Amino acid sequence: MLTRAHKILIGALVVQIILVVVMFLRGDGGASLVEAPLLPGFDAAKVTHLQVFAKDAAKPAVDLVKGDKGWRIASAFDYPIDDAKLAALLGPIAKMAASEPIATQSSRHAQLHVADADYERKLVVTIAGKDTTLFIGAPAGSRRNAVRLGGDDRVYAVAGVTPYLAGTEPRDWMTRRYLDVPGDDVTKVTIKRGAVTTELAKDDSSWKVSIDGTPVTATAPDTLDIQAIDDAVGAATSIDASAPADPRKDASSPTATITVEHKAAGTKPDVIDVVGDGTSYWVKSRALDRAVTVDKARLDRALSLGRDSLIRKPTAKPATSPGSGSPLPPGE
Repeated sequence: MLTRAHKILIGALVVQIILVVVMFLRGDGGASLVEAPLLPGFDAAKVTHLQVFAKDAAKPAVDLVKGDKGWRIASAFDYPIDDAKLAALLGPIAKMAASEPIATQSSRHAQLHVADADYERKLVVTIAGKDTTLFIGAPAGSRRNAVRLGGDDRVYAVAGVTPYLAGTEPRDWMTRRYLDVPGDDVTKVTIKRGAVTTELAKDDSSWKVSIDGTPVTATAPDTLDIQAIDDAVGAATSIDASAPADPRKDASSPTATITVEHKAAGTKPDVIDVVGDGTSYWVKSRALDRAVTVDKARLDRALSLGRDSLIRKPTAKPATSPGSGSPLPPGE
């Protein structure tokens, strides 16, 4: 027997069923939450030009161009870029997707930092001669940033695309390691600085050092500083760049020249010219068409090597005094 309460519950259920059917037929409800690509058909492999604008800048901070020799930093002496860093940006851009926009009026653009003249990053991406402008703005929810396409007032909250992926300095796009010779492949390092020539030659598993042809040796209790030698060899054979530099700089009178000889038969020595430039060094391998600046402190571990820095003196023991645990003098 149906009571009044049963009839009310049945009626409410029928109303809910009707509402679900209506929403389904209208395409509302869950369907509105499905994310759609913002750049359908975007192929990262077909990108040939990328300009990165820093926060609110009128001119691009970095200009990347794809040519016959691969991607280069056109704004920094055509220095080659690290392809992995480019893929880390273009990959997420190709996958950008969103459901409903978080803003549709231009009055919201500045607030979200995706306005034409107020943004965190502005990218101009070129495919087949056609430019696509992308504004990356402020955080917009959990692990999402506001993103707007140029010429479109709609703003979307997008995951995976942040300003930090689009570096605004040439060093953000380059491979930092400029020279990298494995330790097992090094037989000799020669450093010529002014009139002084320092040679570090490997003898079996140890290093022998000579300065202007005279071996550097230690007389007991002094010892040869093996760590200083290892640091010097490492600094000369593994050079990390701070930024690209002009390869056309005059190096006819270098501050120093480093020559690295290899164990592998037939491998030509690496000859690197070094020119002092304030707090950095201009560095160029004669085998490469590119140059870099290198932090002075790093390279000085090799260039400042001298006889005094190679000899380690024994550490003097502190003098003891009465009352510190030492025996008292006789008669006391």
